[in-house]
Amino acid sequence: MVLKSKDNSKPGTGWWQGAGIYCLALCVRLFYLVSYLDSPLAGHYRTDHQFYRDWGLDLSQGTADATAAFSQGPLYAYVLGFWYWLFDSPETLILTLQALIGSGTCLLIYASAQRLFTQRVALIAGILIAGFGPLVFYDVMLMKTFLSPFFTALILYACLRFREQQHLLWLWLAGLSVGLAVLVRENHILLTFPVLLFLWQSSGADRAAKRLRYQSVLIFSCACAIMLVPVSIRNTLVTGEFVAVTTGGGEVFYMAQGPDANGYYSPPPFIRTHPLFEHADFRLEARQRTGQLTLSPAACSRYWFWQGMKYAAANPLRTLKLTLIKLQILLNDYEVPDSAYFQTTREFIAPLAYLPTFGLFSGLGCLGLIVSFPRRKQLILPMGLLLAHLISILLIYNFGRFRAGMLPLWILFAAAGIDWLWSAWTRPAENRWPRLAAVPFVILTTLFCMLPQSGRIQAGYPEDEAAYYQFLQSRQQILQQVNRLKKQVGSDDTGEAIQLASALMQLERFHEARDLLQPFAGKYPDNLQIQRFLGSILTQTREWQAAITHLEQAHKLDPDDAEICNNLGSAYEKAAETSQQDNTVELFETAARFWQKALRLDPRNSFARYNLARNKIRLEQHSEALADLNQLLEERPEFELAEQGLEPLVMSPDSNLTAEEFQAAARNLEQLARFYEQTGRKPFQKHALLLAEIARRRSGVQN
Repeated sequence: MVLKSKDNSKPGTGWWQGAGIYCLALCVRLFYLVSYLDSPLAGHYRTDHQFYRDWGLDLSQGTADATAAFSQGPLYAYVLGFWYWLFDSPETLILTLQALIGSGTCLLIYASAQRLFTQRVALIAGILIAGFGPLVFYDVMLMKTFLSPFFTALILYACLRFREQQHLLWLWLAGLSVGLAVLVRENHILLTFPVLLFLWQSSGADRAAKRLRYQSVLIFSCACAIMLVPVSIRNTLVTGEFVAVTTGGGEVFYMAQGPDANGYYSPPPFIRTHPLFEHADFRLEARQRTGQLTLSPAACSRYWFWQGMKYAAANPLRTLKLTLIKLQILLNDYEVPDSAYFQTTREFIAPLAYLPTFGLFSGLGCLGLIVSFPRRKQLILPMGLLLAHLISILLIYNFGRFRAGMLPLWILFAAAGIDWLWSAWTRPAENRWPRLAAVPFVILTTLFCMLPQSGRIQAGYPEDEAAYYQFLQSRQQILQQVNRLKKQVGSDDTGEAIQLASALMQLERFHEARDLLQPFAGKYPDNLQIQRFLGSILTQTREWQAAITHLEQAHKLDPDDAEICNNLGSAYEKAAETSQQDNTVELFETAARFWQKALRLDPRNSFARYNLARNKIRLEQHSEALADLNQLLEERPEFELAEQGLEPLVMSPDSNLTAEEFQAAARNLEQLARFYEQTGRKPFQKHALLLAEIARRRSGVQN
């Protein structure tokens, strides 16, 4: 089967160009990384980024929840966990590694383009993708997004090499890559279909070719299963029911197709928009609607999937309109934000402001697909992979990072479109103009895709971006203060050192603050401020034993400080959770003693009382825990963390509260709901009222 046209060069030629493209891509990403590390964005993690970072830290310390199925793709979290286990201060190193991998994506697309098109198309695609702004942005971000384009490019390249050499090693690599991609995001399972179709149509019609076809499909399927089956077994063992990868797919589908869907991320009114709450809120609502308080997470996910299916089927015209809106959002230049803002980042990191964005290649990508369509049989794999990514987004809603996986393929076809236009100049004049007539199509399509969409205004993104911009400006001022203080701090100046460490903590650069204060702590062991501050910093870096050492020293210097006692209790609690020895009970008891002492010193210390209540819940002393939470909310009606203590007391099937205690819990939750209403947080109000209703139901009293 002939794949190339108008170019007799072999895929092996041009290796020096490939090396140049990799070096160019790496230089761009490292330049961006250096600028990022010197910007107010460094060290600040929001929602999903923080979720994965904390998950990785928990895995590295053995404190991750091993009793529940995964709610999000686990691959990146386990990569982070292994990295955090190896390195003490790993963010710079992991981002450097991601830059190396992201540069590999550019090289893979270049090598694939050699086999699919011409050397010139390959060179154009490699250069474009090396400096493509959104991919640089996602490659140097503490988030799983960079893996999607990498695995897509690797699947494409491995399949093409298999067709070249008929070597099964490439097929194993393709299957393993698909399996790993599914562990990044479950909807990547759609990538299997174009690969299977590619393998099926690549063989001939004779008996040997048919046997190779069946063998290829079997090996590819086995390679995928090697990655996925262990995760499914793990989920099944810990939950008692089959869960393929995660339990969140049905909830995502409902948000995309349900009554509140608008093409963007649009959660129902009962959802608190944070990864820590989102899935739990969906499950609570499903249990409330079905009346089954013990409905499992997997069953809740299936419930929401079928609710979304029913709503989409009952409103076919709306579903069609919604799909067209999603397609328009997908092809628009705007990188729809979730917890990272591409447009705002461009204003704080100079290199990103000068790199091209998706809209500039939207028209060229469309042209490339059109002119490549006559060769669709030869290009079935890249076109199929692109279509799989498109379908996966149209079925749900769009974040900019959701389309990251299709970006290398889109740039590949954009390069084909550029080459098609460029070749017009090498033709005779009478054959040139028909091709140049495509230029207005490209320009109009590009302009259309660059237009701002009204939907993003309704979704509230401009207000969010403005607030985020102001937040980064405040961090920029703190960063300037840090740079100024670094020049002033001397080896004996403890006051300036504490001031600098405080500024570093505001920037969430805890490891740098720790390294600054440790020499002072050793030199001045009787300095209360140094010991206390360093102990607090070490709790942020999760060095619990070291934190205990410095907080114990601060406690000796000031035994009547309630805040030190509370922090000591929390450090002992975390040390107990991460301990691999037989002293966990003793550590928990020590934590409780320090919280009790904090309350004796300051009876209105809310955090100490809350921590004691949590400890009593752990010991299944439910009535005592509720008494602490009741008193806490009497003293501080706006103390939101109390809800996290009340929820397990209300929801747990093993809760041993009396009917009167359930009613007391309901009253407290209703009080919190009124506070949420006053502060304009409707989803939080809805959640508290749902818990209150369940508490009243369990007490036997209905409103």
